[in-house]
Amino acid sequence: MKGRMAGLLALTLGGLPLQARATPVPACKVLQMAVSLDDGQGTFNGMMHSGTWVIVRNTGVRACSVAGMGPLLFENVHHHRVAVTWRQAVPVPAMVLPAGGQMKTALRWVSGNVFDPGACMTPATVVLPLRHGRVRHAFAHALCGPANDPPAIEQQPWTVGPPENG
Repeated sequence: MKGRMAGLLALTLGGLPLQARATPVPACKVLQMAVSLDDGQGTFNGMMHSGTWVIVRNTGVRACSVAGMGPLLFENVHHHRVAVTWRQAVPVPAMVLPAGGQMKTALRWVSGNVFDPGACMTPATVVLPLRHGRVRHAFAHALCGPANDPPAIEQQPWTVGPPENG
């Protein structure tokens, strides 16, 4: 009886299309990922604060896993890491992005020199570290904080889909 069940199970599984079998989804690669920013039509802007949606899109033809992505980073024009203080850094959840799929997170920060003494800086790029490389996007926003501390950034949880405006 056990032999018949095993044979029936093997025939059933063997007849399933490759996509229906339990195969691991490969990690997202640099060439299939695109990062963009969206200011939400001014949703984040106030007198001395700003923000943006960070959108990550799978431009490839196959689904990929974002489980191995690291936290967002900022770099200067020489690709050296720029120090920031994360008030809330949210890790990328273990999820699969289908081909053409996208996920997003919102970042908020102080954009005006309101500290006494204060300092502002403008990182050249925001960086999404992947398992096998980094995806960069221009970031031309002033980040401000106390003169002797890195600027602080708050991050919302990652979610699937396009950014909401307004």
